[in-house]
Amino acid sequence: MTLAVSYLEQGGTLDDLMIIDANDSPLHNWKTQTGRIAMSHLRSTRVHHLSSNPHALKQFAACYDYGSHHFKDTFGRPSLALFNDHCDQTIDDWQLPSRFIGNEPVVRVTREENLYIIETNQRRITADLVIVATGQSNAVHLPDWSGLPGCRHIFSTEEVNEQDHVTVVGGGITALHYALARHQKGHHVTLVTKRPLEVSQFDADRSFMGPKGLRAFHRLEDDWIEKRSFVKAERRPGTSPNDLVLKVKRLIRQGVIDHVIGEAVRCDEQLYVDGQALPSTEIVCCTGIRPLDTRQSFLRPLLEQLDLPLTPCGTPVLDETLAWTDDFYMTGAYADLIVGPFARAIYGGQEAARRIIPRLFSTQKYA
Repeated sequence: MTLAVSYLEQGGTLDDLMIIDANDSPLHNWKTQTGRIAMSHLRSTRVHHLSSNPHALKQFAACYDYGSHHFKDTFGRPSLALFNDHCDQTIDDWQLPSRFIGNEPVVRVTREENLYIIETNQRRITADLVIVATGQSNAVHLPDWSGLPGCRHIFSTEEVNEQDHVTVVGGGITALHYALARHQKGHHVTLVTKRPLEVSQFDADRSFMGPKGLRAFHRLEDDWIEKRSFVKAERRPGTSPNDLVLKVKRLIRQGVIDHVIGEAVRCDEQLYVDGQALPSTEIVCCTGIRPLDTRQSFLRPLLEQLDLPLTPCGTPVLDETLAWTDDFYMTGAYADLIVGPFARAIYGGQEAARRIIPRLFSTQKYA
């Protein structure tokens, strides 16, 4: 949606744009996941949102009299309610629902002469230019012991049967939000983390949103293995902003949330940490999500047809404009090795727009 809005804000034509999504409405996945964990405020700042105008969210808040509590700390992290309201209005203002095809997962992409053929489960669509912006929520990451009865991933689609006692596994922002949400429902929560709770205001150091922090990263050029190591070292999974950590720690001290630190292991139908049995009637894994494996996705036919290059870690080799091949662009987790540690965040979507959208106008391509 960030790319679509940026395209139109910079003079693109609505009729030349088509958005294809496996879900039934714009931002469905985002709203479902943030709603499930009862997120109160985003981790990103007030300048990170759908619009290419950095002040758009703040201007929207002022126009509609959102109180100061909708912006948290010195970075102005917006409330989820404010952020979503701004998204909805921006999407409606640009009439994007009229160019949105929902409930149609893409099953394959190929190329015929100068056109791309996008096949969904219902139709074939031709395009001069394609941008893949699938996020990283297609594959959840589960521990080896996740086959236990009553165990599920927080973002799985299976039916939820909440119990009075729940064990939440994970130490990052998702786990802490969810632990608080279940506590507020009156449930007893056991939080299991590998390490003591760690604070980080953002996914990585803020310097990686600008040229100063990325100087050493860019010097690696096309050393993909070193670049992957750089991104992995600088990203901070399993951390949360200070206010969220303090809130959870307070409840732990009060004894209303149990906190168990260590590696969870399975023995028969029971989960243990250092010999301590954990409540196992309901176990919710907040253990991360992964991007689609290029070779096991709708990208595989195009990869094989055009013999497109992959890095040693299996991701597409992109140029500085995030192009994999002529008129075919990749964003998000696929752009890690070009954009850096924040490629998967909202900033990464904005940076992708800054790199890709000018190419559309220079070549007069339809997306």
